[in-house]
Amino acid sequence: MKPRRRSILSMLDDSVRWTGMPARVAEQMTDDPDRKRRPLRWTPILPIAFSCALLIVSLAWPPMVDGMGMGVITGVGVAFWGAIFGMMPGIHANGPLGKSSLEDDEREAALRKDSFVCCLGVLAALNCLGQPLLIVLSHWQDWPFAQVVSVVTTAFMLNAALLGCLPTLYASWNLGHLPKE
Repeated sequence: MKPRRRSILSMLDDSVRWTGMPARVAEQMTDDPDRKRRPLRWTPILPIAFSCALLIVSLAWPPMVDGMGMGVITGVGVAFWGAIFGMMPGIHANGPLGKSSLEDDEREAALRKDSFVCCLGVLAALNCLGQPLLIVLSHWQDWPFAQVVSVVTTAFMLNAALLGCLPTLYASWNLGHLPKE
């Protein structure tokens, strides 16, 4: 039997398959639910660190806020809110807690419960200690109204970032992979 002649396109396809890239792309495009819900170990830290930095700047550098009007503070606050809250839905949807809780098995349900208990515990501790401290600092140092507004806004932004990202962060770091059978 005469060997079949191969076209240039089939030879190019073979050369691309040899690199292994089509298999990697197919693996990323699969509808495997475990593949879509991957641990996000470093991404949730970004909004948390960003909002912590904003709170520290509003506390430690009040002369920055003295010369600003309320319109500028409002505009900058809205821009920062948009940046932080724009990241949170993507972090939650792609993380290990992004699927419905009705689809959880026992291990995932325990992880979901532990992550939300940890998140709410951290928020309760920070708010029970931080709010009275901020009230005492504002009266003791006689803060102007613009600084009070910036500190309150950034503290609320930190609370929202922790509530949106801390459960995913906790679940990602405590998510153990089961061995494949």
